[in-house]
Amino acid sequence: MTATVLVVDDSASLRTAMRKIIEEADLDVEVIEAEDGTKALPVAMSGEVDIVLSDIVMPNLDGIGLLRAIRQKHDAAVLPVILVTSQTDDSARDTGFEVGASDYLTRPFSPDELVARIQVQLRLKSLQRELQRAVERHREQASIDELTKLPNRRAFIESCQREIARSRRHRLAMVICIWDIDGLRNINLEVGHRAVDALITVVSELAGRLLRANDILARLSGGTFAVLLPHTDGEQARAVCARLCDTVANHGFHGHARGVTVSAGWATYPGGNLETVDELLNAAQTALDRAKARGPGRTEAWGSETD
Repeated sequence: MTATVLVVDDSASLRTAMRKIIEEADLDVEVIEAEDGTKALPVAMSGEVDIVLSDIVMPNLDGIGLLRAIRQKHDAAVLPVILVTSQTDDSARDTGFEVGASDYLTRPFSPDELVARIQVQLRLKSLQRELQRAVERHREQASIDELTKLPNRRAFIESCQREIARSRRHRLAMVICIWDIDGLRNINLEVGHRAVDALITVVSELAGRLLRANDILARLSGGTFAVLLPHTDGEQARAVCARLCDTVANHGFHGHARGVTVSAGWATYPGGNLETVDELLNAAQTALDRAKARGPGRTEAWGSETD
């Protein structure tokens, strides 16, 4: 991908000289120019520049002022800035680095030195992008269930914590449901873990089709799923759970002639002195256990009988 280098200098001849050096080097870059910091700043802030190569001594807005303005929005990892000057005293260099310069060039410099400094900054920027992608992949892996690609328990709890805070602040109802595939252990003994994985995936897809865009479906473990239903009361949750049970029961699963069912339990907030995510999850699990005790494919709300 072609990188863009912004050359900033009030001397047209010096800009031309640096452009020539850069364009004749084996660099996949495009060079654009600005005659002072005032004209360079909006270009640098546009998001279309990869490196700024700026003289320090310029009218209107000098190189240090340009660097300060850039660093208010972009750090060195996002937009490297190489300062160029004829000054030989260390104070100018120290000031530049204190403000956030990525590198420093003192005239006269050789073409090879200029090219090398640009190559270093391009390489550092590339490494930073790779590191950011790795961090994002790690974050995604830490919050996504590998089999179903749904949020995992950790991500679900974080979502629930945010929703409880919002529900408490705006006095809105919400529901946490737990669904579980009935008799999954026996199914696993009968058909094997690969078929069970396929079954879990299909059930997750069926559940996802029944939910609203702002509902959050997650896989907790095995054949157990949880769903956060914002702006939902107990009767609405009952309808959602019943619809899921009917959908799974009526779905033809390949290799499961006897049929597959799910059971569901749910708990509503606010209600029943349930204040935390753990309390709501435990209440929903208790309701699920009661549903399973009544037989497969049942649903149950947490309430006074399960308190």
